[in-house]
Amino acid sequence: MDRRTKQNLLVTIIGIMVFAALMKLPAVLSFAEKIITLMLPVIAGGILALFISVPANGVEKRLKRILGKTKKQPSAKRIQRISLILTISGILFVFLLVLTLLIPEIIRSSQSVYVQIKAGIPGWFEYLDGQDPDIQWLEEIIWDMDWEKLMETFSNGVDVLFANVFNALSLTVNIMGTVVFAVIICIYMLLEKERLGRHARKLAHAYLNPVWEEKLLHFCTVFRQSFTNFLSSQCCEAVILGVLMFLAFVVFRLPYGSLAGLLTAVCAIIPYIGALISCVVSVFLTLLAAPSAVIRCLVVYLAVQFIENQFIYPRVVGGSVGLPPLYTLVAAMVGGKLFGIMGIIFFIPLAAVVIELVKEDAMYRVRRKEALTEDKD
Repeated sequence: MDRRTKQNLLVTIIGIMVFAALMKLPAVLSFAEKIITLMLPVIAGGILALFISVPANGVEKRLKRILGKTKKQPSAKRIQRISLILTISGILFVFLLVLTLLIPEIIRSSQSVYVQIKAGIPGWFEYLDGQDPDIQWLEEIIWDMDWEKLMETFSNGVDVLFANVFNALSLTVNIMGTVVFAVIICIYMLLEKERLGRHARKLAHAYLNPVWEEKLLHFCTVFRQSFTNFLSSQCCEAVILGVLMFLAFVVFRLPYGSLAGLLTAVCAIIPYIGALISCVVSVFLTLLAAPSAVIRCLVVYLAVQFIENQFIYPRVVGGSVGLPPLYTLVAAMVGGKLFGIMGIIFFIPLAAVVIELVKEDAMYRVRRKEALTEDKD
């Protein structure tokens, strides 16, 4: 069988498979959902490993530079493990610091609100007694109620409530199990990244022709570099936004300035959306501590976030991945519409990769056309 016949046969088989899949689309989607659910810990672990590998590689390079000057140099495997431990410890320290600052403030603010409400209850009763309201209509409504039907509705509501609580507990257990397995898989991936890379290159070399193998490896290399630059600049931008938010809270005399700055810096790892999450928390804390300053807090937060999104973020992050500010905004918007938060995070470096590959292809075609023109001349 010649090569042309094999290609036609392969196209025919693929066409039949696509047609059959479209005819049984609900069953195919259900099967795909089951596969994704089954592989969810592996997918989540791989994504988590991709994020952690960026700071871990940076720590590993610095450790090699520092320990390279010593007489007794540790092995590369030991340096890799030390850098991974330091990176995970740093991430856990930041989150524990946020929780240590956030939870006591919420408890303290809630207690102050409770004290204020408790102190105001007697005044409310005095106000109602002074109004002498007519409650005859309320008594008529109570006497006309169908108590048997009301109790039946209440009983059904309790059953639904218990069922929802049980489903929520089951979902929580499943999520916790997925998180635990994802973290374990992530650690194994980071510890065995060289071996996994060698296996992936061998598979690509075995099953792809040299042209497609080269293109695939080039795409992976460009994406890794773009994602590393993106995440590094995103962390830098998060620090800038956190400092700006802290200074704005101090200047406008808003409560929880340090907490708002730290919370903003942590949440700003998620492009465009993370600042909104921290905004809701900061406004809620301000509402509990100083209700009269809520509007001022919201205006200040939105103003700082607008300035950061429009002027700082596209230049810091877009410049690091080689994207103009307009392309950065469009990539984040399209990724968010399609895949939510993960789409926002991945579409910016992915757009940078696509644009870089298009540039390379365009330059290749231009050079080829120029070479053909010179040959004709």
